[in-house]
Amino acid sequence: MKKNILSALVVMAFCYANAQGTGSRFGIKGGINFPNNSSDFHENENLMGYQVGIFSEIKTDERFGIQPELLYSTHGVKNKFVNDGIAYDNEVKLSYLNLPILAKYFVIQGLSVQAGPQVGFLMKAEENGVNITDHTKTIDFGLNFGIGINFLEDCSVDLRYNLGLSNALDFHVDDVNYKIKSNMFSLAFGYKL
Repeated sequence: MKKNILSALVVMAFCYANAQGTGSRFGIKGGINFPNNSSDFHENENLMGYQVGIFSEIKTDERFGIQPELLYSTHGVKNKFVNDGIAYDNEVKLSYLNLPILAKYFVIQGLSVQAGPQVGFLMKAEENGVNITDHTKTIDFGLNFGIGINFLEDCSVDLRYNLGLSNALDFHVDDVNYKIKSNMFSLAFGYKL
């Protein structure tokens, strides 16, 4: 049911955006995620991921715009810790369907600063290849900040930082509760159709 509602909202948002005339552009984008996860683990190594999806740039005037996006996004973390003399070494991989909605301010033509909320819907969670969705939150919240450059009329590059606001992972080993927040940098290239 949640997926049907989400799909309907996304389709309506993009249809509205494309109906707004010359101030709106629809496009596709893809890029690399560089996680900077904050966690309770003693040692962790972040695993790069990727993102692919669609976006719509809606310019309200020369200086301001809104950019809703729908992105399939992956990232992960390798954790090492010792509990009661037992060494744990695991690799957690997470996949989300993210919906960021960014406000854009065009500083000069082609250069924008961006900020806005993001909600992520968990698609897959694995630890060492084993499904761990029972220990992972199904919805993830964050705030995006970044800059964007439009060039060659139809192309763009975005550099962003997502500040994770909620715990993506929540599981227990004995009496210890381990948590991870999904903080990450991303570099993405877009093409307006």
